[in-house]
Order: sequence, then C-alpha cells, then structure tokens
Amino acid sequence: MNLNWMNQVGDWNPQLLRELKGRLKPRNLILAGGISLLGQFIIFMYFQTQLPTKLELVYNSFDRYCTGKLEYNSRECLVDGFGNLLINWQLWYLDVFTWLGIIGSISLLVAGTYLIINDLAAEERRETLNFIRLSPQTPQSILLGKMLGVPILLYLGVILALPLHICLGLAGQISFPEIFSFYAVVVAAGILYYSSALLFALVGSWLGGFQAWLGGGVALGFLLVTTPMAVTAIPNEYPLVFARLINPTSLIPTTAISAVFRYSDTRLNNFHWFALPLGENLITTLGFALLIYGLGTYFIWHSLQRCFRDPNTTMLSKRQSYLLTASFALLTLGCANWQKLVLEGSTSKYLLAENLMCLLFLDFWLFLYLIAALNPHRQPLQDWARYRRTSNSQGVVGRKLVQDLIWGEKSPGLLAIAINAMIAIIAICGLIILSHVQLDEKIRAIFALVLSSSLAMLYASIAQLFLLTKNQHRIFWAAATVAALIVVPVIVLAIFSPYVRDNNYFYLLSVIGPIFAIAPGTNSISPITALLSILGYWSAVGLLIFQLKRKLVKAGESATKALMASN
Repeated sequence: MNLNWMNQVGDWNPQLLRELKGRLKPRNLILAGGISLLGQFIIFMYFQTQLPTKLELVYNSFDRYCTGKLEYNSRECLVDGFGNLLINWQLWYLDVFTWLGIIGSISLLVAGTYLIINDLAAEERRETLNFIRLSPQTPQSILLGKMLGVPILLYLGVILALPLHICLGLAGQISFPEIFSFYAVVVAAGILYYSSALLFALVGSWLGGFQAWLGGGVALGFLLVTTPMAVTAIPNEYPLVFARLINPTSLIPTTAISAVFRYSDTRLNNFHWFALPLGENLITTLGFALLIYGLGTYFIWHSLQRCFRDPNTTMLSKRQSYLLTASFALLTLGCANWQKLVLEGSTSKYLLAENLMCLLFLDFWLFLYLIAALNPHRQPLQDWARYRRTSNSQGVVGRKLVQDLIWGEKSPGLLAIAINAMIAIIAICGLIILSHVQLDEKIRAIFALVLSSSLAMLYASIAQLFLLTKNQHRIFWAAATVAALIVVPVIVLAIFSPYVRDNNYFYLLSVIGPIFAIAPGTNSISPITALLSILGYWSAVGLLIFQLKRKLVKAGESATKALMASN
C-alpha cells in the first residue's frame, strides 16, 4: 500500500488511518470483493431466469417482458421472422437496475449501521473509548474517522457494483443526472443513518451486546416498511410521505419506479409541500429530500459532539430542541393535503382526521426522542438541585427558576418538553383553523392535540422520575416503564374491546386516545368524558411533578451536606 498516501490520510484524520489499517487486509479485501461480485451475479442471473423461453410459450403465451398486446399486467409474446422471441429489453434493464439499487442501498445503510454501532460498543467494552476521547483530535475528527473507516469494506463492495448499475440504467434509457441524483440521495442518507448509529452507540451502551442488533434491526424494519413496494396503499398527499423521503429507495428515478412497480402511488410526482408541486420536478424533489437529510444530520451532530465530550450530558440543549421541533413541525405540516383542506375546501369528513392522525404519528416518534434527549440523569440533576439550594441559602441572586427550567443545561426537562409540545400544537392548529371543515371536527381535532400533549407530559414525567433514582439500571427502567405504558393499555383494550366498546373513557387513557378522539365513525365523546380524561392526565402529571420536586429537594440537601463534609 502506498505509504505516502497513508501518511496523508493520517495527517488529515488519524482516527481514519487507525480504522483503515485494521480493516484493509488482503483477506478482507478479497472477501468484500467476492461477496459484491457474487451478489451482482445472483441478481443478474435471477432476472435472466425471468425471461420467457420458447418452451414456456406452449403453456403460456403472455409474459411481463414480451412486446404484444397488454392483458392482465402481461403482454402477448411475439416472435420475429427467425422464430426468436421479441423481448422488451428496456423493461428488463429497468427491473435489474431498480432491484440492484434497492438491495444495494438497503444493504449499505443496514450493514453500515450495524458495523458502526458494534465497533463503538466494542471500544466501550475494551475501555479504549475513553483513551480516544483524551486524544488531541477533535470530536468531529474522531467521529468522522469512525464513519468513514468502519464500513470501508462495505464502501468498496458498493463501488464494485456501480459500473454494472450505471450500465443497466443507461441501457434502460435513464439519464446520467437521474442516476447520479439517486446516488447523491444514497450518500446523504448514509451520512444521516451513520450519524444516528454513532449517537445510538454513545447513548445506548446500557443495552450491551443487543445494541448493534437493535440498531440494525430498526434501520432494516424502517427501510422495508417505507420501500416503494410497501407504500402503494399510502397516497402521497398524506404527511407520512415525509417518512418515505427518509428512505433513498423512494427516490429511484421515476422511469424505473414506474416501469417496475406500475403503481402511481409509488412515485412522488403528485407530492406537494404547502400546495407547492415539488414532486413534479427532479430538482425540487431532490432538493427537499436533501434538506431533510441535512437538517437531521445537523441536529444529530450537535448531539454527537455533546455526548462524546461528556457522556452524562443530555443529547440536546433546550435551545436546540425548540429549533428541532419547529423545523420538524414545518417540514411535516407542509406534507399535509393543503390543496384540498385549505385551498379547494374538500367536503370529505375523513380528510382532516386522516392528515391529523399522520401528523400525530410522526410527532409521537419526535417526542419519544425529545424525552430521551432532554431529561438529564441523576448526577446533573443532583448538581442542579445543590446549586439552587446553595444559591438560595447564601443569598446569591441567580437566574429565576422558570428561566433555568427553560434554558438551563442541567435542570429537569419537563418544561422544555411542554414548550416543544406547544410549538407542535400551534403549528398543527394553523392547519385545523384554516381547513374548510365543520366546527365540531375542528373541536375534536384540538381535543386530540390536547390529549397527545398530555400523553407526552405523562411519559416525560415518568422517565424523569426514574432517571433521578439511585438504581444502577435506571435508564432501562425508565425506557421499560414508558414502553409498558404505551403498549400494555393497547393490548388490554384489544383483549377486552367487546366489553369497553361503549366506554370512550378507557380509550382516551391510552396512546390511541388522540386517534380515537379524531377518528371518524367513533362514538361521540361527551364534554364530561373529555374533561375527565384531561383532568386524569394532568392530575397524574401533577403528582409526578410533586414527587420529582420532593426528590430534588432531598437530593440537593444530601449533595450539599456531602460537599460541606468534604470541605
């Protein structure tokens, strides 16, 4: 290997050089190249077997790759003057191009996610990660070296597949700009997914050996659910199209998608953002997708730098969380069906409810992340409680409590999560107010928003209370308790639904409560039932906050006594 080249890499990024030296062994290179070539050969030969033959014409004269009249999604097979079958080779090239792109991009993202998480977990087990933190390199340099170096064999395997993929695309009459726009999306998606993997590896070390499998499994599940073949039942005028844009396979060139899947909903031609037809043009669609990837990567790297320097800090500062929620609300809200709800004034009684359900579903995952990212652990909370106590006892004029709860780094995250909930609610209320629907539908929609914010505060309060305990496995118990509160009530309702069908109150006390409140066709919810459900949520939140305050005061007293004793 060229030593001069290696020295230049080492001067630019020592961590990358460390990763390359450990992985670029002849055996590893041969294995990576062999797997890549074998995979390409298998895919190519599989599609070769799908071509019609003269023997098959005896039993079936129609096939997907024939050129005659269309009948039942197949075409009649024709022969030329020499008795050879006339094959639609463009369609065949497009099929191979599309499936090679789907399999290759999913493999790149899933395998790379697993490798990065597994590598950092191994560094943590060997206790070498702290030594890396103490090196003179910047956190950005170290993490970038991990991102570029750990999956290096995977990168080489993908590069070996590019010549065949480009040739197939050109043979299928796909232009160079369309092919390379797809590659640009895959690269941007790789940066986002690998950055997420780095963050999950840093904050999820308590999962042990299960961590890498969980991260890779989540990435694989998301990509499979949002692939073009899995979303034919979800039209592009619903906000869930936002999730499709995070999957690079949804931006495979339109020519290939149209030919392979033959469903209009698999394409993004009718995608609108605030009624702007972004899907009609390749540049606007690509630009919007890259904007999503860029913003996601921006916030994740802020979290990476914080967590790498100090593993005990929160993933996000409160100021960054407000910007994240505002950006997410703007992007997802624009994906709603504004042209029908606001501009055209559609009379469909389902349209607002369906769009609101999609927005609440997307916000549900955002707030699960915010609960994990904003709630500090025991030591920062104890330091904050001691600081508040000593400041008050010594007469030091400090920041007001409310300001500290809104902006402070170590203060509890409940007020910040409530502010984030208000940002999301205000954004969605704009759509509800401007929609041309009946007043009772708007009231039900606003009630659903209040229920969803109440659920978020309940989960956040429980998680914060568990994170303050002395239990060594407090992160596990916080996550398990919140997960149980989400899943168990739904299971109980599913089992006993025939007995509680006429009692709306039980549905409103579960995670499906907001969906139940807005869903068309459900039994009408009386004002008393709605009021009781809200009072029930906020009574529980109030009790949890009271308990949290009591524990914080006790923790501040204990920390102060320990500090005075040491002095």
